[in-house]
Amino acid sequence: MLPAFVNPAEYLIDIAAVDTRSPELEEATTARVEEIKRAWRQHSEATEAPLLDGALSLSVEGKQHFSFADLEIPVRRQIRVLTARTWIVTVRDPMGMLGSLIEAFAMAIITGWIFLHLGGSLSGIRSRQGALYTAAALQGYLILLYETYRLTVDVPVFDRERGEGVVGVPAFLISRRLARLLIEDVPVPLIFSLIYYFMAGFRNDGRQFLVFFSVILLEHYIAVCFAMVCVALSRDFAGASLAANMAYTLQSFACGYFVQVNTMPVYVRWTKWIAYVVCGRDRSV
Repeated sequence: MLPAFVNPAEYLIDIAAVDTRSPELEEATTARVEEIKRAWRQHSEATEAPLLDGALSLSVEGKQHFSFADLEIPVRRQIRVLTARTWIVTVRDPMGMLGSLIEAFAMAIITGWIFLHLGGSLSGIRSRQGALYTAAALQGYLILLYETYRLTVDVPVFDRERGEGVVGVPAFLISRRLARLLIEDVPVPLIFSLIYYFMAGFRNDGRQFLVFFSVILLEHYIAVCFAMVCVALSRDFAGASLAANMAYTLQSFACGYFVQVNTMPVYVRWTKWIAYVVCGRDRSV
């Protein structure tokens, strides 16, 4: 009997697949698949269709049952399929998609208003340092937490498909960024940079703006990639977000904005090498 509110195609796939996530599930689902095969053989014999019996046999080169792990799916095909699916899921969630764009716009307006038209005096230079930290750190922090949350929602499907041997880690990671390249990964840093850079009164130079935008774009990608590391440590959002906050706090204090690197104790100076939010050429402005 088909359960209520269940997709019929997915239900048929579930009952006809071998679950390899644990020995107990594999044994139970294998027995179920064998029973389905036995019933189909009886049906084929009754309807005088022996060819169908051979075509739909699930044995592979003498093995007892078929497994997706026996297939070698090209990485290119995995990326293509996963990118298309991630694109569809993203487009079907307009609030989530618009949320990232609105966040970039609102963050740029609010922080740009705080650091509006910074001067060139000594106090203005100190304020510019704070403005650079806000642009480099806080924007990336919000993206880090948001991507961590989204990954905890999407990763259970990946875990199941990876357990069945149909997708791999590289294809999953690459497809997420390809699907969101033109609707999030580039527009969000670009919107923030266009508004914040000119509101803060940084140098009105196209080359300098491109450098600023490149840094924000790079830190956006670092944040979303680091979110994957946090979810790899814990599939639960509470644990993943805790790991993200702890690591981010450590690297933010080693970036050179709050304390000069050459004044830090020798045994903790190595933390500057894990800080992607950097200040100055030697991280010690």
